[in-house]
Amino acid sequence: MLFKATVNIIRRSVCYNVRTLCRLRDPLQSNLLLCNGGAKPNSVQNYCSLYVAKRFKSKKKKAVNIKKDEDSDEEKEKDDEEEAPIGSKVIKIKVSSIRLDTISKAGFGMSRNKIEEAFYASKIRINGNKVFKKSKEMKIGDEIDLILHQSMDNPELLVVNRIVILSMDLINDRVQVKLSIDRNLLIEHYEDSHL
Repeated sequence: MLFKATVNIIRRSVCYNVRTLCRLRDPLQSNLLLCNGGAKPNSVQNYCSLYVAKRFKSKKKKAVNIKKDEDSDEEKEKDDEEEAPIGSKVIKIKVSSIRLDTISKAGFGMSRNKIEEAFYASKIRINGNKVFKKSKEMKIGDEIDLILHQSMDNPELLVVNRIVILSMDLINDRVQVKLSIDRNLLIEHYEDSHL
């Protein structure tokens, strides 16, 4: 880093010195050419290549582009709110595959071991049905339920955490999944429930 800074300083000073020498060498000729509006045939650019430091260039977006991005983000948020049920939270996650275990891990915010324990205890349901493979691939519109416990007030009701898959988009080598998450949702017992 120090070496690059030193080289940049030397290059700038060399360019400045060459400009100064060219101006001092032919003061009359340069004054006449500047008054006539003509370009100098022996300008500084012919003698040395000027160094342009890229690190000083701005990479900021223009204000117009930023406003357009903000408008499109607001429209997307409105669409998210319309798609999701009332009272649920909409999140976007990026996963490597669309398997049940990876989406459940990211959506429920649990470790893979906890998801496996719930799977082997038959506490995970897809669209109300038992799951026999944790490698099952999910589709748009699928509901994943994680059974927490029976309701204390009414034993015919279950308390679950539910994920609804709203959309899937392929981005590079990963899948961006939009989920609607409901926590502590009270639902009726499943027909084949063992609890």
